[in-house]
Amino acid sequence: MLRRRTLLSLPMFAGIATIAHAQTIDWAKVVEAANKQGHLNILHNTPPPMGDLWLAEFHKAFPAISVEATRLGSSELMQRFNTEYAAGASQNDMLITLWDDSLTKWQQDGWLRNFVPPEAAAFPDRYKRDNQIYTIQLIRSTIVSNKSRVREADAPKDWADCFDPKWKDKFGMDPPWRSVAIQEMLAVWDQLGIKDVAQRMKANGVRFFNGSAGVIQAVIRGDIQIAAVIDPPVISALADGAPVRVIYPASAVPAIATVAMLPAKAPHPEVGMVFLNWAMSAAGQQSLVDIVGATVTRPGTTAPKLVPGVEGQKIVLSTDILTPTKQSAIINEWRSVFGLQ
Repeated sequence: MLRRRTLLSLPMFAGIATIAHAQTIDWAKVVEAANKQGHLNILHNTPPPMGDLWLAEFHKAFPAISVEATRLGSSELMQRFNTEYAAGASQNDMLITLWDDSLTKWQQDGWLRNFVPPEAAAFPDRYKRDNQIYTIQLIRSTIVSNKSRVREADAPKDWADCFDPKWKDKFGMDPPWRSVAIQEMLAVWDQLGIKDVAQRMKANGVRFFNGSAGVIQAVIRGDIQIAAVIDPPVISALADGAPVRVIYPASAVPAIATVAMLPAKAPHPEVGMVFLNWAMSAAGQQSLVDIVGATVTRPGTTAPKLVPGVEGQKIVLSTDILTPTKQSAIINEWRSVFGLQ
């Protein structure tokens, strides 16, 4: 059973809260304890209705465990967890959100549990952080174009193509001062040697739209012809039959990590452990691909139906390139160039 949470009280904490490593535990006993606890509180920001459908797959796999989900935007989610843990403990057994440097502070403050799920052995090391934070899915930056207005031969194939004068007043993006994904993309451009980006984009008439969904809708309407945008709204547009094409540039594919972690103190600790292990299993990862449509991080998982998987792509993770100092520099530069300071 899947329920959306509206109001929670803080329950008593029970279970094997001190468990650290999967190699030192009896997994069958963990699953037995989780089935007895019988309830998962999860705080996440996977878009509806796909997130609910994916959580329903967990309940199918573990029918003794009901699911109570609260979905919030990334900032609101982090504020909620900060408030809860400042009071002494989390009201949630599981957190899934986009990577943010706030998570590093949570680690330093001891708010996240050390736990190595049995299924973690299948994942590359770059997707496992300190036995606490696990990347289960990637949100990638792409170049999209309107197939009705841009011929295949003319469509941009890599990031440098977006600066061609033929796209003057026809290129769109989310404002860099509002989007971490765009900030990471710009950091990757800088690493690739693409310089003076804000000035060049201003000179070429870049247009800003409200959020990634607003960007892709502008492409579909024909307000712009090409755009730099993360792939979830592109996947939704493709599923709806919209006339858009998507390119994952060969030079580099910026990617924001969707990460999963366990609070160090939680109402149903073993349930959280079982869910995290399932989310990293072949079945959990494949269902995430099939339902949400974006790529995941477990090798061997079948690629999404509408966009390529990560195989053969030069993935650049935000955690590898986007520091707070770099973010501030990007935001300040763009706000200055566009007269917002």
